[in-house]
Amino acid sequence: MGGSCAQWPTGGGGAGGLRLTFSMTMSGDINPNYVYFVAFNPSVDEIPTVQGPIPVISPPWGNGFVSGNATHFMRWDDFQSPKYQIYAFLNTTLLDFFAIGVPINELPIGPGSREIRFEIELDQIAGTTAPEDLKSIQLNFLTMNVVPQGSAGSKVWDALGNGSVPSEINDFVTIPLRVGIYNNATFQFREPNGDCIDPGLDIVDWQVEIRN
Repeated sequence: MGGSCAQWPTGGGGAGGLRLTFSMTMSGDINPNYVYFVAFNPSVDEIPTVQGPIPVISPPWGNGFVSGNATHFMRWDDFQSPKYQIYAFLNTTLLDFFAIGVPINELPIGPGSREIRFEIELDQIAGTTAPEDLKSIQLNFLTMNVVPQGSAGSKVWDALGNGSVPSEINDFVTIPLRVGIYNNATFQFREPNGDCIDPGLDIVDWQVEIRN
C-alpha cells in the first residue's frame, strides 16, 4: 500500500481503478482522545438487501464500534501509528480484524481540526472480489469517546441518522460505485446537527467523492 501524504494530492487514479475520498465534519474540534471510524460493506449488487454497517451502542459490546454487515473499516486514532489505518474483518462475526494498510492520501489532524478526510483505492477494500465487479458500497461514519469491550460500561457516540430517534439508530447509506459526489444533502440531510451531546463527536456533515 502507498504511504500517506502530508498534503492533499491532485493526482489521478492508479492500478486500483476508482478512487474514493471520504470526509466527515464534526460540530466541534476533533478530540485526540476519541476514535473515528468509517465502516465499509462493498457489494456486487447495486441495491444490496442486507443490512449495512450500524453502530454498537450498548452491551454486549462485541467489537465495541460496529455491527451489521461490514468487510473493512478505516480507523483514525491518535494513539495508533499511523493515525489513519485500514482494517479488514476476518469473518462475519466482526470480532476479529487486522490492519491491511493505510489510505493513499489523508488530511492531517491538528489543533482546531474538525474534519476527518482520507482517500483510498477501491481495491484496498475489495477483498477477494474484483473491483470492477463491485456495484455499490454500504457505509457508516462512526465516532465515539471509547471503544468498550465486554458486557459493561457506556460510551458517547454518533453515527449516520438521528441518534436521539430510536428508529434512526440503525441507519447507514448505500453509495453507487459511479463517478460523482454523494453527501449529506444527497441523502436529504440524513445526519442532523446536534444529535450528540459532545461537539467533538457530533457529525454535522459527510461526503463521498468517487473518481477515476
